Amino acid sequence: MASIAKELVSRVETTVTTVKEKIASHISLFTLSDEKITELIYETHVHADESFDEDSLFVVVENILKRATQIIDKVVQGSNVHVDNVDEKYPKIDLNVPLCTIKSVGSELSCKPPGEEIAHKTALSILQKLSTYTWEAKSVLTLAAFASDFGEFWHLASLYNSDHLAKQLAILKKVPQLIKPVELQKRRLAILEVSNLIKTVVRVIAIFDEFEKLSANDPKDIPELPAALNHLPVDVYWTIVTIAAISTKISILLSDEPDKPHDLAPYSQKIHYVLNKLNLHLTISRKQLVEAEAFRKIRKLFSYSSTEVLEIIKALIFTKDTVQTLIDGSTNRTVSIETLRKKNTLLFFSSLDITDDDIALLKPVYDTTKKEKNYTIVWVPVVEQWTDELRKKFDALRPKIPWYIVQQFTTVVGIKYIKEVWQFKGKPTLVVLSPQGKVENTNAIHLIKSWGLKAFPFDSKVTKKLEEERNWLDLFIPF
Repeated sequence: MASIAKELVSRVETTVTTVKEKIASHISLFTLSDEKITELIYETHVHADESFDEDSLFVVVENILKRATQIIDKVVQGSNVHVDNVDEKYPKIDLNVPLCTIKSVGSELSCKPPGEEIAHKTALSILQKLSTYTWEAKSVLTLAAFASDFGEFWHLASLYNSDHLAKQLAILKKVPQLIKPVELQKRRLAILEVSNLIKTVVRVIAIFDEFEKLSANDPKDIPELPAALNHLPVDVYWTIVTIAAISTKISILLSDEPDKPHDLAPYSQKIHYVLNKLNLHLTISRKQLVEAEAFRKIRKLFSYSSTEVLEIIKALIFTKDTVQTLIDGSTNRTVSIETLRKKNTLLFFSSLDITDDDIALLKPVYDTTKKEKNYTIVWVPVVEQWTDELRKKFDALRPKIPWYIVQQFTTVVGIKYIKEVWQFKGKPTLVVLSPQGKVENTNAIHLIKSWGLKAFPFDSKVTKKLEEERNWLDLFIPF
């Protein structure tokens, strides 16, 4: 009796253990953390030492999928798309395609049953096969394997009624099962869902390629890029999982059970989330690169011995999208920035917290510039983010200032330059530029406070003379 009881207990324990193991082994795909995914996929990755022309292969794959999805639009929706007129990029003629690798990946995608755990295992299996390739290459090769079958299927569909060989091949591929009018009507939404999801995957992988190109730049120029690149392996994983899910959906549509459930919505939501995140990284990265290049351009302009001052002011203060005009404070009229051409220009940088005393300090200087026609003053209010309140504050200050006024200085590069190079920290600063763009003085305010108009025009020559004069006087000051 005791032995029977022990046997029953043993069986129960074995059953419980088996159930626990099944529960533990079950992968809830969409609740996996990025950390867990990273751990799993890095087990499949070794040093990337295999290479091929990823860019050219992606061009071929993109062309295939673009034409295939437009055939779908034509066949399924009756769209008036002329496939021959599709815009295409041109790959290299001598492209060496890693055919066996692509076929091997294609076999992993073929005829898999539905289920998120299956998609996960398929992705890991593909990553294992592609262990020696870069992360971007893994995604391109997987998409190429998919595109090979998918493109062929819809190519045969487009030739089904006009080419005898294509018709026989189409029968082998079960093309008629999907393109019959009755079946098309039934599966229309499912086919379009697949088509749209493919387009999203292509866009995601295209961004991988953009990141690869951006990584050739100095990392200091694009501080946003490392975060995107560090997360790239996880994004590649989700791309391959989505391709696996799409392949399964197509297999179901061509099977004897075309209504078998396999919801692509979770995959669509996830890959769209990935796409939006990548687009944000890409937008910021491109902006940072443009700003870095613009910053270098400003530095370069100042390094030239004979740069027109107007060109420097344009690069420093204005963007291509802003109206390059000034307000004449004495008349309240808008004038062209060309007014500054070939003039000694005094750039008055300040926040909107300037006082009446700050303005009064420059009033005699302004009066002098009215007599000295080749000198001029420009107020450049430094505001990093304009608001309605700040705009009101600016409008209240404008009538108090009789010299030229920049209406809106918001260029990130310009603000960065005056802060880093001219040490602007919010207090009024008067930078003196010669007609050739030479910086004569990075802040003449202290000269004006010490010497008044005697220091005019506040250039290096006068500054040196005043310093010598002060040193001479110091010799006669008793200790």
